[in-house]
Amino acid sequence: MERDYYQILEVPRDASEKDIKRAYHRLARERHPDKGGTPEQVKQLQEEFSLITTAYNILKDKDKRAEYDARLRKDDQRRAETGETAPSPTAPAAAGGSGAATTARPVNMRERAAIAQRAFARGQQLFNAGDYARACEFFEAAIKNDDSQAIYHARLALALLRSHKGLNRADSAVQRAIELDPYNIDHRLVRGEIYETVGSKSKAIATYQEILKWDPTNAKAIERLTALGAAAKQSLLDKLLRFVKRR
Repeated sequence: MERDYYQILEVPRDASEKDIKRAYHRLARERHPDKGGTPEQVKQLQEEFSLITTAYNILKDKDKRAEYDARLRKDDQRRAETGETAPSPTAPAAAGGSGAATTARPVNMRERAAIAQRAFARGQQLFNAGDYARACEFFEAAIKNDDSQAIYHARLALALLRSHKGLNRADSAVQRAIELDPYNIDHRLVRGEIYETVGSKSKAIATYQEILKWDPTNAKAIERLTALGAAAKQSLLDKLLRFVKRR
C-alpha cells in the first residue's frame, strides 16, 4: 500500500478537515521547492512537495478519504494477522502502487537540520539580493527546523531590521542569537541597531558601551556612540534655543 497520508501530513487519523488544511499549508511552506538552495535540493523538495500535495488531495475529499480509510483499516487488520510491522514513516515507499520510489519525508533531527540549512542558504541569497521580506520567511523556516544555530536568529533579526517590520520579533531573534553565541560581537551590534531604530537611544548606548568592554577598539561601536552623543548634544542645544526664544 502507498505511504500513510496521515503520517505525511503529520496529523492523526481522526484529524478534522481544518486540521488537515492547516497541516498542508504549513508543510507546503516548509517544503516548497523555492526553498532549495541548489538544483539537487530543489529536486528533492519538488518530490516532497508532490507527495504532500497528493496526501492533501486525498484527505481533503470526503469520498476519497473514506475509501482511503477503509483501505487503511484493511491494511492494519492484515498486519495484525500476519505480525507484519507498519512501514517506517521515513522509509521510501511506492506511490499509488506503481512501484516508483518516492523521497522520504524528513522527520529526524539530522534531516530537519538539513532542511534548515537549505532554507538558510536560500534566505541568504535573497538577503544578498536585497529581498529582505522574502529572506525573513526562509530564515524563519530555518529556525523552525533548527533552533540551535545563532546565525539563523541573527540573520533573521537583521533581515527584519532591513525590511523595517517586525522589530519586536527582530529583538527576540537577536536576543536568542546572543544566548546561543554570547561572544559574537556582531549579534550585539545588530541589537544596538535595533534599539536605535525603535528610538531607544539609552539602550543603544548601553549596548555599544557593553561591546567596548568586550572589544575596546570596535570601530562600529565607537562610531555609533559618537553619533548618538552628537545627537544628544544637538537635542539639548535645540531645547536651549527654544527656551531662549520663549523668553
